[in-house]
Amino acid sequence: MIFAKASQPEKIDYSGYPHKNVVVAGSTGLVGREIIRTLRERPNVAIFALVRKGSSLGDLGGCAKEIEFDYENPDHFERIGGDIPCDALLCALGATIKKAGSPEAFRKVDLEYPSKLIGSLQRLSNKPMFGLVSSVGAGKPVGLYLKTKREAEQRLIDSGLPHLIVRPSLLLGSREEFRTGEFAAKLVLVPYLAAIKALAPQSELLWRYAPTEASKVAEAMARICVDEPPIEQSRVLEGLALHHPILL
Repeated sequence: MIFAKASQPEKIDYSGYPHKNVVVAGSTGLVGREIIRTLRERPNVAIFALVRKGSSLGDLGGCAKEIEFDYENPDHFERIGGDIPCDALLCALGATIKKAGSPEAFRKVDLEYPSKLIGSLQRLSNKPMFGLVSSVGAGKPVGLYLKTKREAEQRLIDSGLPHLIVRPSLLLGSREEFRTGEFAAKLVLVPYLAAIKALAPQSELLWRYAPTEASKVAEAMARICVDEPPIEQSRVLEGLALHHPILL
């Protein structure tokens, strides 16, 4: 398959699409904010952003209803599907061990909280769609970070919920906090991305590790989890399929 030069995407008329209530977890992070930016273009979508405290979204505050949510409070999870209506839940929760402060705190954000969200949807009769941001390498994990991501994936797969797992490599975009490791990786991977675009546009292996714009991850999740009817089986999106929307 030969990929033509990317053109401006055709504007979609969402007027005939059914109304969807979409809950976003991790809404203040890099991918979470891009999810809200993407969904705000859809007039058929009501966005409910789970935040630790009100007015966390800043310039995006008018695009979503901010829900103060305590991930340590079981009662808050009971609200999902009740006073927090949910047709789809897009989970972009994530941390680093350094930012979390300890391996245990990291696993709480990347595994325990997503698992609790999954459990809150399992008890609902309508079985909402669940979209999970994971990581490249989670299919064959090595190390705490990837093994934790894989555990979260497996929890979702075992849940029986219709779902999508997205496995990006290095995420490109503007973060509020500076991450030294990511900055160093960008110095290598951004030229790598330019090289494979020119020299290996069809390589599954090379595209799997190419850096990915957070906005592209958000758009893929919105298209599959919100625009399309719920899928019946697990779907994993990475590599070529994530970088080339024609393959979605």
